Amino acid sequence: MFLQKKLILAVLLSAVALLPLGAVAQQRNFVSFSGGYSLPVGAFASQNFGDPKAGLAGSGVYAQLNYERRLTDHFGLRVTGSLNINQTDAQPLIDEYSVLLPKPDSYSWQKETSTWQLGALLLGPSGYLPLGKVELEGHVQAGVVLAESPSVTLFGISAADSPDVEASVTQASTTAFGFGAGASVRFRLTDNLRLQLTADAIGADMQLKDVTTYRRFGSFVIQETTSPSRFVTVVNVGAGVVLGF
Repeated sequence: MFLQKKLILAVLLSAVALLPLGAVAQQRNFVSFSGGYSLPVGAFASQNFGDPKAGLAGSGVYAQLNYERRLTDHFGLRVTGSLNINQTDAQPLIDEYSVLLPKPDSYSWQKETSTWQLGALLLGPSGYLPLGKVELEGHVQAGVVLAESPSVTLFGISAADSPDVEASVTQASTTAFGFGAGASVRFRLTDNLRLQLTADAIGADMQLKDVTTYRRFGSFVIQETTSPSRFVTVVNVGAGVVLGF
């Protein structure tokens, strides 16, 4: 919740700063809201735990708040605050540990996972192509991306009297420079209200710090702390509304 509040506040402050730009005219300022389906791509979506770049991320949802200041009929500036929440798949960790167990089929597993959370504050140019009551919009942006990796806890119990197994990966947070790009199709409903269909991509190379991995097989324990790198990339597809003033 704290991350969401920071993103909304940053977008509102940026909007106020951009208001004086350009000539005074009607429909130069736009605020848009959208949400929908979030899909991880590339290494971020990889389920190969042996890959040090794998994110083990699944599908999720996103919400986005934008402010646009049109400098001309076809060009403007856009500030975006975005939040993604993506599921985490713990099965690859179970598969990796099962290979090392003497009777892997005898184990039943309990697992607890949190979610990937990705926040972004981006700024960049936007372009517009009016086609009557329909308008095409496109944008490219760059800015700050904040990521919070998931925590994962596994506990395996054998029905064949083999030693129990426990494993965990701790949560970590980081901030990095990132990019965004996307487009939307907007349908005019009234002079001040539009419906939009949107598609966006957001990505950043994130360095997670002090991630502790814990493994226990019976009384044998291995624990290590690393700072892995993850190239976090999501594609968001959704719908929303645009308010002009």
